[in-house]
Amino acid sequence: MQTEKKKSKIKALLSFVLKTGLAVAIIWWLISKHYDTFIENLSNINFWWLLPAALAYAFHMIVCSWRWFKLALVLDIEITFIEAVALTMKGYFFSLVIPGGAIGGDVAKMGFLNKHTAKGAKAEGAFSILMDRMTGMAGMFSLALVVILLSIPTLMKVKLEIIELNDTIRILGIMGLVAMCLAGLGAMTCLFFHSFFEKFKPIGWLIHLGDKYGHGIVTRFTKVIDTYRKSWKLVAQMCLVSVVFVHLNIVFVIYLIMKSLGMSGVNPLNVISAVTIGNVAGLLPSNSGLGLRDVTINVILNAAGIPNGATIPIVFSAILISFNLLAGLFFILDFSKKNKQA
Repeated sequence: MQTEKKKSKIKALLSFVLKTGLAVAIIWWLISKHYDTFIENLSNINFWWLLPAALAYAFHMIVCSWRWFKLALVLDIEITFIEAVALTMKGYFFSLVIPGGAIGGDVAKMGFLNKHTAKGAKAEGAFSILMDRMTGMAGMFSLALVVILLSIPTLMKVKLEIIELNDTIRILGIMGLVAMCLAGLGAMTCLFFHSFFEKFKPIGWLIHLGDKYGHGIVTRFTKVIDTYRKSWKLVAQMCLVSVVFVHLNIVFVIYLIMKSLGMSGVNPLNVISAVTIGNVAGLLPSNSGLGLRDVTINVILNAAGIPNGATIPIVFSAILISFNLLAGLFFILDFSKKNKQA
């Protein structure tokens, strides 16, 4: 048993090192490929525009905390908004410094939430975090579908410096993005209407098997889903909040970065397309989307006729890393009430 745990830890560490190495390699490649333009942009950057950009990014973190707080209340989880902010910030910190990226941050957040949750409701506490993640992704996938379809002319101009693309490859790439968004939304829809799919014997058998070896965890999860389905208006509102105050807010952060570089008169759709699709790419195995998001944003901005020497996504990543690291300060500040494990 101990040997298996050690192997698992080694695999997790290797995965983290590889993902971090890949992110660093991609960012370094972007900088080196556009070194002169990148340095010139940094030397001319108006740092006063970065202040509102930083505040806007911090605002999106607070909104994410509030979204989870509202969803946790549905399950009667006793947690204050301040505690929700503190736990969410700790999750952001761990999403950067431990294996698993955003998922690793959620796992760490679940561990911290255990201290605030009564013994019989720990699984429900973890499910509230999962629902929060699903709500945010539902908002992102919905926005991405609209943006991708509206941005097809721009996406058909995408070029990669490491491989030559033709129209067939571009079309397949667009179809892949659409399929990824539809699959994500479809999976969430299936969860919300699980009772219909449970009628099919193979699925019912899998649920029974999951309950057998998971001590009833699948049934508990489906009950939580049923609770959220009864509160569908709140869930829908949180999806809308995610679109406007999380995903489009990140677009606003990028816009402010562009202003700091003296860029103006840019088609908003091109910026929304680059950032949204970049965030979708960031869902692939990586550390907080670093590297993959940067190169995707840069490629789409270039296709839209906004050459920036990769400065825009790299400055954004610098803001992201800074705030995720600053979130570690919440380990020093203790906003929790008494431990509820007893």
